[in-house]
Amino acid sequence: MPRLDTVMVLLLAMPAPSFATAQPVRNTAERISDRRQIALDRTWAERDAREVQEFQRLTNALKDAYRDRMNARYSEVNECVLQAMSRETEQAEVKTAQAAREARMSRREWRDERMEANVTGSARDRLEAADDRHDLRDDRRDRDTAALRHDDMVRIGTEAGALQNDIARGNRSAMRRNVSLAEDFLGVMQRDLAATQAERAEDRAELREDRRESRTDRR
Repeated sequence: MPRLDTVMVLLLAMPAPSFATAQPVRNTAERISDRRQIALDRTWAERDAREVQEFQRLTNALKDAYRDRMNARYSEVNECVLQAMSRETEQAEVKTAQAAREARMSRREWRDERMEANVTGSARDRLEAADDRHDLRDDRRDRDTAALRHDDMVRIGTEAGALQNDIARGNRSAMRRNVSLAEDFLGVMQRDLAATQAERAEDRAELREDRRESRTDRR
């Protein structure tokens, strides 16, 4: 066989071994990433649970101060409510950015798996590509709902901010509306906590899937 033909045969034979080597590496990287995300979600869930409980207490105190016409107490609690709203909105922005990064990562993982399945034609590779496609849909949904919760927090915080001058003058209508906004904000926080807890379950499922794929790769 001429030398050039030999080189071409060798080059054409390279993609399959390359994919075979890349698959375990990708699965290991995904498993490490999932472990980190599980740890992060656990930290967020624990923190969110504490902050939801605290905001619930503040909302009840604000409502009581309004009902009892204790304007000085209302102002004191209201300041804490506004600070908590600002903090939670900033945290929601961080979560939204993280969810967007996870969606981009999932898209890359699905693209790589799909490319490999197209090259190898393996039923197992096609199944893994389908699993990654499902993960991508989940991560895109999480990204979109995280952005929606952040937008809701911004909107509620903006409405509350616009009431503060009237509240300072003792306007009862503004104070009542402010209590309602605090309750709305609490509802968003509760949805956010539920989403974090659901994402923890999803991440644990993905980690189990990564382990299964790693065992398959070693066979």
